Amino acid sequence: MITNLYDLQEVVDKLDSLTPENIIFITAFYGVHVVAALFAARTVLTYFGRKFGLYNPTQFSKWPRIPWRPFYRVYSNINNWYEKVFLIGNRGATGGFASTLTMFSLLFKSGHIHLGRAYGWGFGLLQPIGIKVKRHLFMIAMTGSGKTTALKTMLATWKGSAFGIDAGGQITDSLCEHDPHRQWFIFDPDGISNHKSININFFDIIKEAIKRERNEDVAVKWASRIAFALVVIPSGSKSPYFYDVSREFLAGLILHVLTHHAEEDHHLPFVRDVIVHGYPMFDEKNKKLTIGNEAHELLFKIMSENSAFNGFIAGGVSALQSASGETGGNVRSTLQAETRLLDFPNVRAHLMHSDISLSSLKTRDDIVLMFIASIYSLREDLSRLSRLLTNMIAYIFNDIREYKGLCLLIADELPSQGYNPTVEVILSTSRNDKLVFLGACQSVEQMRGIYKNTNNSFIGESDATFWMGGNHPDNAQLLSRILGKKTIVEKDRYTGRKTYRQVSIMESEQVTRYLDPDSDELIVTLASGRALKLKNDPHFKALSVRRYAADPDHKETLLRRITRFFFCREKFINDNNNSTTNEENNHEKK
Repeated sequence: MITNLYDLQEVVDKLDSLTPENIIFITAFYGVHVVAALFAARTVLTYFGRKFGLYNPTQFSKWPRIPWRPFYRVYSNINNWYEKVFLIGNRGATGGFASTLTMFSLLFKSGHIHLGRAYGWGFGLLQPIGIKVKRHLFMIAMTGSGKTTALKTMLATWKGSAFGIDAGGQITDSLCEHDPHRQWFIFDPDGISNHKSININFFDIIKEAIKRERNEDVAVKWASRIAFALVVIPSGSKSPYFYDVSREFLAGLILHVLTHHAEEDHHLPFVRDVIVHGYPMFDEKNKKLTIGNEAHELLFKIMSENSAFNGFIAGGVSALQSASGETGGNVRSTLQAETRLLDFPNVRAHLMHSDISLSSLKTRDDIVLMFIASIYSLREDLSRLSRLLTNMIAYIFNDIREYKGLCLLIADELPSQGYNPTVEVILSTSRNDKLVFLGACQSVEQMRGIYKNTNNSFIGESDATFWMGGNHPDNAQLLSRILGKKTIVEKDRYTGRKTYRQVSIMESEQVTRYLDPDSDELIVTLASGRALKLKNDPHFKALSVRRYAADPDHKETLLRRITRFFFCREKFINDNNNSTTNEENNHEKK
C-alpha cells in the first residue's frame, strides 16, 4: 500500500523501467487471469443459481465477456459465402449441424426468443441460446415432450406484450401471478383455471375501428371479418355456396344490430338470438303472434329496408331471401350450425361487454392476454372462438400503426382452428405488423390435413422450427430430409484413391431415438444457417422461483423449495395449497 510520496515515486520509477515486452506480458498474464476468474465466477454462480432457483436466462448475457462473437459472425458469414459459391453444387452434399462456436454465438439476450440451452460434447451446457426474430416461429412436439414447459420459459423471458392460446391453462397458472412487469388478462369461458375470466365484446372492436379511422364505413370490413372467422368452410366442401351466403348474411346482420338496435343489444349473443328467433311479435298478454317463418320473414324485411352502409345490409339479406325452398333451408341451417357456439351459456356470459381493448396488445408492452380452454374444447366447441380471437388480433395489428415493441402470439394446438387463411397471411405480414407468431402442433400430419397446399410454409419459412420428442414417422422423415446429407471422403490406404459417398445427417430412425422425450433434447432448424442441437430448458430449471408457481406435475427440488420458502413465503404457501387442490381435483376426476 502506498503511504507517502516516497513510496509513490518508487512505484513510478518501477513503471518507467518496464520494457514493452514486460508490459505486454503483465497485461496478458493478468488479462487471462481476470477472464478465467470471470468465467469461473459466472459458471459457479449460474450453476448454483439454477439449482437454488435464483437465476433467469436474461442474467447470463449481462456478465462481462470477451467480445469475440461479432468477429466470429464475420468469419461465419465469409465461410457461408465460400460454401455457397465454391462448395454447394460442386463438392457434393454439405449438410450438417451448426458448430459449437456458431451455437455459442447465439447468446440469448433481452428481446430475443429463448430457444433452449447450449448442448455440446453430449452434455447440456449453461449458456441460454436465443435469436432475434424477423418472421415467425413454429413448434412440432408430441404430448409429454416438454412443449408446455418450454413455452413457459419462452413467455417468461419474452420482453413485451403477448397473446397466447393456453390448452389446459398450465402456462397461465404457472406465470400470471409471478410476472412483475406485465399485467395479465385471462379469458377463460370454461372456468378451468383458478383465475377470474375477463369479458370481450367483439362489437367494441368495430366501434374502436370507426373511432380510430373516423369513418363509419369501416364497420363493413370488421363485421365481414367477424363473420369470416365464425363461419368456417370445411376442407374439401362441395357446397361452399351455403357458407358464403351465411357469411354475407351474418356480416349484414351484425351491422343491422349495430345501426338498428339499442346499445345494450350490441353483442354477438344477441345476434345469435336474432338468427334463431327472428323478430317474433307478441300481443299485450305476451302471447306469440308470429307463426312458422313469419318472424324470420319480418327480420328479412326490416333488414332489406336498412339503407345503412350503402345498402350492404340489404345486399347481405337479398341472397338469403332469394334462396327459396330447400336451398334457403340449407343456408339457414348452415348459419345456425356455424354460430351455435354463441348458444353456450359460458360463452354468452363473456361476450356482452369488454374488460380490455385488444389494441392495447400493440400499443403497450406490458400486457399478456391468455385464452384458456381444455384441449377438447379447443378442438371442438371453442375452436371458432380461438379462431375469432386470433384473427381479430391479427387484423388489429395490421390496422394500427402505433406500436410499442413486438407482441408474441402463441397459437398452441393451431390445427384445432381448422383451415384459417388469415393465419397464412400472418406468416407474411407479421414482421411489418410487429407481431411474432408462434404456431404449435403435435405432428406434420395434422398440418398437412388442414393446410393441404401451404403446410410447408409454416416450417420452411420460419426463423426457427422446434422439433421435440416424438416417434411420429412423418415428423422424423421430414426432419431427416431438412437436415440433408453430407459427403464422406474415404481414401484407400494402399492405392491413395479417394471415394465419395453421401449419407444422411440423421436417418429418420436416428431422429426418433435422438428426440427421446425423456432426454430433454431438441433440434431447432433455422431459416438461415445450420440446425442446432439444444437442450430444452424447462421453466422449473431455467427460471427463478419468483417467476413461476410450484408445479404439481414437476416436483420441485429441495433446494428450490428452500429458496421459495425464504424469498416468497406467502406465494410458497399459496402455491402449495393450489398444488394440493389441483392434485385432489385430478384424483376426483380420475
